[in-house]
This record gives sequence, C-alpha cells and structure tokens, in this order.
Amino acid sequence: MADPLPAGLTARRGDELVRSPGTLLRVLFFVAAVGGGALLLTEGFPPGSPDRLPVLVAAVSLALVAAASPARGVILFSFVVPCAGLLSRAGGGSDPVTWPGVLFAGLAAGWTFRFIYDFESRPDPSRADRVLRALLAIWTLATLVAAGRALTFWAAVRGLRGRAVNGDRLSDAAALRESLFAFAALAGGALFYFMLRRSGEAVRRRALAAAVWGGGVSALAAVLQRAGALPGELRPFWRMTGRLSGGAVDPNSLGLVCALLMPVALVAAARRGRSRVFSAALFLVLAAGLFLSGSRSGFLILLGTLAVLLVARAIAPRARIGALAALAAVVAGGALLAIHGGPGTLGERLLQSFDPALPVEYRVSARPVLWRAAGRLFLRHPIEGAGMGAFSWRLPDLLREDGRSLPQRDNPGSGYVQALAETGIAGFLATVAAAAALAAQAWRRARLPGEDPLPAAAGVAVLAFLAALATGSHWLAPDAALLFFLLAAAGGLPRSPDPRRGTARALSLLVAAYAVAALVAILATRTPEEAFRFSHRIGFHELEVGPGGPFRWTRQRFALWLTPGETVRLGLANFSPAGKPIALEARSFAGPVLRRTLAPGEAVALRLVGGTAPGPIRFSLDRSVVPKRLGVGADRRRLGLLSTSSDDPGGAVAR
Repeated sequence: MADPLPAGLTARRGDELVRSPGTLLRVLFFVAAVGGGALLLTEGFPPGSPDRLPVLVAAVSLALVAAASPARGVILFSFVVPCAGLLSRAGGGSDPVTWPGVLFAGLAAGWTFRFIYDFESRPDPSRADRVLRALLAIWTLATLVAAGRALTFWAAVRGLRGRAVNGDRLSDAAALRESLFAFAALAGGALFYFMLRRSGEAVRRRALAAAVWGGGVSALAAVLQRAGALPGELRPFWRMTGRLSGGAVDPNSLGLVCALLMPVALVAAARRGRSRVFSAALFLVLAAGLFLSGSRSGFLILLGTLAVLLVARAIAPRARIGALAALAAVVAGGALLAIHGGPGTLGERLLQSFDPALPVEYRVSARPVLWRAAGRLFLRHPIEGAGMGAFSWRLPDLLREDGRSLPQRDNPGSGYVQALAETGIAGFLATVAAAAALAAQAWRRARLPGEDPLPAAAGVAVLAFLAALATGSHWLAPDAALLFFLLAAAGGLPRSPDPRRGTARALSLLVAAYAVAALVAILATRTPEEAFRFSHRIGFHELEVGPGGPFRWTRQRFALWLTPGETVRLGLANFSPAGKPIALEARSFAGPVLRRTLAPGEAVALRLVGGTAPGPIRFSLDRSVVPKRLGVGADRRRLGLLSTSSDDPGGAVAR
C-alpha cells in the first residue's frame, strides 16, 4: 500500500508534491476575507457608530489569534459568536446584527493568512462539501443579481447612485445593505463549515464545547437582564414586546442558539465524569434563556431535537432516557408556562398562539400572505430569482398588488420559500440538495453505534434546524447561521473514497445555468426605463425643509426623468460648505444641453421640458463635499448642489 501524502499535500505532478488549493488561490482567499470584512465594517458600522472601534478591535484580535494558531482562533470564535450581542452592548452599540459577520471576517483573515504557508492542515472533506460549494456559488451570484437590480446597469455605468428600489422609495443603498447582510450570514456560515472541516476532528469537538459554553453565557445574560442586573433591551420593538436577547443578536437568535445547544449539553450531562454537573447546569441555563427569549421556533426545534435523540443509537441509553425525561418536562413546562408566563416570555407567546381573540397574523405570523407574495415573485423570475435578500425590499409592492400592507418589511418566513423566491428554481434545487446532504450525514452520524455522542448530538440538532427552516428563515440570523454550520461540521461524516462524478457534473451545470441567467438578469437593467421605474429622480438626498421651504441636496451626479410634454422647474444653488465654484453640466440623449459654473451662493433656475419621447436629463458636477470631513458640521453625506423643484410638495424654484 502506498504511503499517505503528508498533511496538506494532496496531489503529485511529476516528482513534485503539490498543495491543494494552490498558493495563488490561498492568497485570493486572504484578500477576499480582508475585503469582505472591510465592506461589512463600512456598511454595518457607519462613521460615528459607538461600537465601530470595539468591533474592529475584537476582529483584529481574532485575526491575530487565528494567524498564530488557527485552532485556537476557531475555538475562541466558537465561544464568542453566541455572545456577539453582549459584546456589542458592552461596546456601546444598540444593534449587534453585523457583529458576528465582522468577527468572522477577522477570524477568516487570520486563518487564511496562516493558510497561505500552512503545510500542516489536512483536508477532511465531508459528504456535503460538493453541494455546499455549488450553493455558495449560487448565493454569490444571487447577491450580484440583487445588486444589479438595486443599482441597475444603466445607472451604475453612469455613476448614478440614490435610486428608489420600490414604491415606498427605499434607497438602493438600504437595499444593498440588506442583501449584503443576508449574503454575509449564509456565506459566512458555509465558509466556517469548510474551515472546520479542514481543522480536524479534535478542533471541531473543542469548538462545539466552546459554543455550548458561549451559549450558556448568552442565556445567563438574559437571566441577569430579567433580574435587573444587566440593562434591558435597547431597541424599542423588543422593549415593547418584553422579550430578552441576552448575549445574542436578538431574542429570536437567543431562542435558536439555546435550542440548538441544549441537546449537546444534555448528552454531555449524561456522561460520566466531573464535567457532567457543569453540563447539567448549562442545560438548565440554556432552557431559561429559551424561555426568556419568547422564541416559538426555538421551542419547536427543541422538541424536534429531543424527539430525534430518542432514536439516536450513537447516544448512550442513559442520555436517551434523559432526553425522554426532558421531553416530558418541556411539554409539561410549556403547558405550565402558557398559563403563567410573564410578558414577552415563551409561555405568553405560546398562549397567544391559541388565543382566538387575536388576529391570525399575530398568532401564527403573516406567513400565508408572505408565501403568496413569494410565489408571485418566483413566477416573475423563475430561473434566477429576485436576488439575495431582495424579497424584503420587493415586499411592499407585492402586497399592494393584493391591496394589503404590513407594518414592516419581512422575509417570507421559510428558508426554502425564500430560496425559491430569491434564487429561483436553480437555487431552490441547490438548497434542497444541500439540506438533504447535511441531513443524511447528520442522521447517519446519530444512528452509528459507538460514535462519539457529542458530534451525534450536534447532528440531531442539525436535523431539527433543517426541518424548522420550512417555517422560518432562521439561517439569516448571523449568529444562528454560524452555529448551525458549526453543528453541521461537527456532526458530518467523511466523504466516500469514490464520489459520484455524475453528481459533480450536475452541480457544475446547475451553477453554470444560474450564472447565465444572472448575467441576463443584470443586463436587463441596462435601460433608463428600468432605472427610473419607481421614481423620476436619481441622485437626490431625502427631502428637507428649511426657512425658504422644502429642498433636497444632490449628489455629484443626478438625473431626472421627463415624460413627453412634461415641464419641471428645477432650481440649483451652490451653497456648498466648501465655498468654491462648482461646474455644472447637463446632458440628454442628444448630448450636452447646459454647461455653467456656479459661484458660491449663486443659483440658477431651469425649465426642463420633455421631448417627443420619454427620457432622462443627467447632471454632473466637478466637485462634491462631505461636511464632516471639512469640520463644518456633523453631516456625513456627500453633497453637491442645493435643489428645489416644482415636483416637491410646496416646492419653490430658487432664482
């Protein structure tokens, strides 16, 4: 029998052993990790955010630890991610939703830096790797589709930003942030999975234990919040509901984290040794966190995991008996809490689920309405979907078609329905295939006698989470997504030595077909009609009211859409804080129609008349400024000219 290759060396070319992947690809991984982290930091933490510096320090610290020791970096991150909300509040932040993504970028930067010259790590592929790579590629392409539809190809190539993406005039910047954060949650989880699969079984096991302890800290924070020892919720919505997030991103995430980790803690508590007492205490603390979160999805996941534990042959009989006792306690406790639950707790929310006096949308959410809207969105884009994270910013228009509205934008309430609406049939098939592969290996791990019970318990949690995705887009919560993929990596099984080549070809064709559809979808936005679909103006900031009436600041490039015969009076004034002349140029399809330089304080009144066909008038300036950078105010927007328009309510044209 041939000797195995040294760790990290996977192929032979002539007489030279070759690393896989190659050095160039490893360098690109590092650059992507640093660039992705910088983008998340910029979009998630605008300048002036109180927790911008703390999250940067935490991410850099993780990067340094991971660069020195990838194993320690992975383990430390696994402990920290369930507590990301606690770190955010300690840093003065109020919305920790992007903390897990930035922290993961720090881990990935350090890990990939070490990976460039690492000859020690050995790939440990699992049975789900291939389909997860295909799904990750589709997620990436779907994000490009969402960006293309938010910006439009026509506006992007002309340097125009600030277009409306729906009938509520939501800005393209806000839509891009939502799509970016959705992609960061899913892609970050998948990449964490691949990092863990290359880290070795021992590291995965220690990372799983660290996550349980981190989840315990997060749940304990909720207990201390309820006792008044820690500050309550800062966000008005959660403060109104009475639900607690503890150390997690929000109460829903806390419920998911606790439910996913409770079976691991329960199995650890059934093992012999001194640590069983601590594991039992962790189980109880996690149960308290689930109760205080008020998460009904977490409660359903817990019921599913405990039920599967009963038939998991890899789990010792003692743990299965404990699971049965815990299942009975959960059912009895749920009934008791439904009667005596306090405000915002799981008991109160379970009781509300069966209260006929409450609207159906409040009792079981608005999922039927959301699913119908998602179905219509899929029919409009059946192959490529609407784009990653696009459902929420397309929802108001979809609801208006039915004569309905909701108080806030939402996701479809199902991970699989969302995949269908946002990534089309190709993405849906890849999502289902990935879920099936992860479920299959988790089920085998849980049913193999003699297996280590902790990874088997992780596999049980994976099964319950995948089932719960049918009624919730749970993996869009960044901390829950990272934890899910950690459990999936810990509960995975090695790939068979002779993988099916037909599967690889089918996945490659699926990704290629999606790439073609994505390119066609992006190019379909190359017309000005699509760019001005929801508003006749691009490149204007929100309407403000000053002593002289309503006005808008422009960006450095802006445009107006004119219909045949339409007349718009537009006033432009140079009130720039820079106090310098600004050169203005206006162009139509026929070419330049105006060139003029406005001195400081000078204004010009324009009368724009539409021609025989609808079309845009594009304006460009030779300079724009950010007042904050000039030290003349706190405004961080990039400002061009002050504009008034006869289109705005009460608008008067400057002369």
